[in-house]
Amino acid sequence: MTVLAAIDGDRDEDPVVSTGYDLASAYDDRLVVLHVMSNEEFADRQDSTQEYFLENAEETARNVARRITRGTLGGVGDIQFRGAVGPVAETIIEFATEVDARYLVIGGRDRSPVGKALFGSKTQTLLSDAQRPVVCVQT
Repeated sequence: MTVLAAIDGDRDEDPVVSTGYDLASAYDDRLVVLHVMSNEEFADRQDSTQEYFLENAEETARNVARRITRGTLGGVGDIQFRGAVGPVAETIIEFATEVDARYLVIGGRDRSPVGKALFGSKTQTLLSDAQRPVVCVQT
């Protein structure tokens, strides 16, 4: 089976990756680290860079997953890196279903109730809509 660690790419080391690695090791599962570039970020990059296509964005996102995993774990094991473009929470859920993830590991931040109401929460969407166990790591 697979443990899917979905990272946001905001830091050089990510506890989502280390928790995903620990779970994958405990169950002798494959670890897949995924970074999803939002549609908005993709559009911004297309506007600022000539000939920036979906394949470029997916490779950029895959490189983010690779860089953060190496920053967190170093050169450990057989880890797959994936990159995608789309609505972040929905794309993560689709990917978790596609790889039949045993666990989906995500990060969550402290947010006030007003902040959640005003801005929404990808974490909340993942917790409520994923059809598999979700491990939320405080980041």
